[in-house]
Amino acid sequence: MSRSTSRRPLPMSSSTRPSVRRRQRRAEPWRRLARHTLALEVSARLGVNVFLALVAGVSLGRLVPYLQVQVQQLETARAELAQAEAANTRLRADFDRHFDPAQAGRIIQEQTGYRSRSERQVVWTD
Repeated sequence: MSRSTSRRPLPMSSSTRPSVRRRQRRAEPWRRLARHTLALEVSARLGVNVFLALVAGVSLGRLVPYLQVQVQQLETARAELAQAEAANTRLRADFDRHFDPAQAGRIIQEQTGYRSRSERQVVWTD
């Protein structure tokens, strides 16, 4: 078993006691830096985040005109598409009409003026 011995200083008289001077510790640079580390870290993070926010804002500012041009082109393309669909519908109706066997007689009559023998022309007179 080890016994812990505590040393007590022997009482000295005031004349034999050495003068007690407090030594001022010079703060070493890394210790001074350690005290300010949190502030530096927060400042660095804030600076980086502000920089990233500015970059994002400038990028969005540059994209807005491009987006407007794209929207205008899309509207133009949609208008042209609507016109093309209308023309396609009209042409499809004409095609179906011209190649429908049930309407062949009417089309021949419209284009040539030909009438069948069973038809008689009626002329109204006053």
